[in-house]
Amino acid sequence: MNDNSKQINEWQDKLKHSFDNEAKLHDYLISTMDNFLYRYLETTESKDLKTFEIAPYIYGAESFESSMVEALKISDPTTKSGIMELAKTVPKAQKPMIKLRLQAKIKELTSERGHLVITASVNWDFPQFLDKTKVTFKEVDFKYTDLNQFRKELALKLEAACELFS
Repeated sequence: MNDNSKQINEWQDKLKHSFDNEAKLHDYLISTMDNFLYRYLETTESKDLKTFEIAPYIYGAESFESSMVEALKISDPTTKSGIMELAKTVPKAQKPMIKLRLQAKIKELTSERGHLVITASVNWDFPQFLDKTKVTFKEVDFKYTDLNQFRKELALKLEAACELFS
């Protein structure tokens, strides 16, 4: 084995050891998601967001945006027309808002393989946020077969889901 191959093997062993249990993988997922919350979900209403367990095996966060000017920066046509309707029908005095959400559902999370379903959503059903016809989703299915793929692609998959907020 040449020196280059030996160094690569040592680096891979070190990497595997740094993520040798599910808790460390989980921590990496949470800290990566926290960065995306800061970039995409912090709003005039919601600051200092942190990822939390929404339900068993589902992690993420929600935020609210009351500035219709900011909300209308979302370019998705369905979302934009829904927010426009909200802005027209709910008086400004009632402080209409939209709800933004980013979540990751863990189906499997090990250093050998994993499966996450990452979902971004925008809900304009103010004030209850219950009507499913007033929500747009972007879902990204992420399966990985080794630790390197997980580390390299997690942020890319989160970014793909967060395109909904742009």
